[in-house]
Amino acid sequence: MRRPPLVLVLALALAAGLPGNGRSAAVWRPVPESTHTSKVRKLAGEVVEFARRQLGVPYRYGGSSRISGFDCSGLVYAAYRSIGRPIPRSSWEQLHAGRPVRFADLRAGDLLFTEAGGHVQLVVSKRAAISAPQTGERVSYVPLRKLRAHFAGARRLLN
Repeated sequence: MRRPPLVLVLALALAAGLPGNGRSAAVWRPVPESTHTSKVRKLAGEVVEFARRQLGVPYRYGGSSRISGFDCSGLVYAAYRSIGRPIPRSSWEQLHAGRPVRFADLRAGDLLFTEAGGHVQLVVSKRAAISAPQTGERVSYVPLRKLRAHFAGARRLLN
C-alpha cells in the first residue's frame, strides 16, 4: 500500500483546524498570571494600603486601632484584620505564624522581626517597612537597610 505524501497529510491536518468547517480552531492565548498569585498580590496591596493610612498615628502599648493608637504587633494585627485574615495579636506569636522568609526574599505584606523577635514591622516594598516604633513616636516608614543588622526573622502570611 502506498503512503500519502507528507505535504498532503499536513495540508489535511491544517484544514481540519480552520474555522468554518464545523470544528473549532485552536487559538493561542497568552497565559495570564495565575489567579492565585494575583489574588495574593491584591491582598498584600490591601494590607500595605491599610498600614500606609496609619502613618502618623501615635504609638500606644497594647493599641490596635487608629483611635487608640498602635503598638507594633497591633498595627500588623489590624492590617491583616482589614482583609479578613485573623492572625495572632502578639509579636511573639506572630513570629511563628505563616512560613519563614529570608531577608533577601522579603516582599510587600511580609512581617519582619527585630529585637530578637520582640518587635515587628510590616514590609511595604523592597526598600521599606512600616513600624509603630515606641512610646513617644508615631507610625512611620523605616528603610529595610536599617533593619538588616537587627534582623531576627521574617514570616510570610499570604501564600
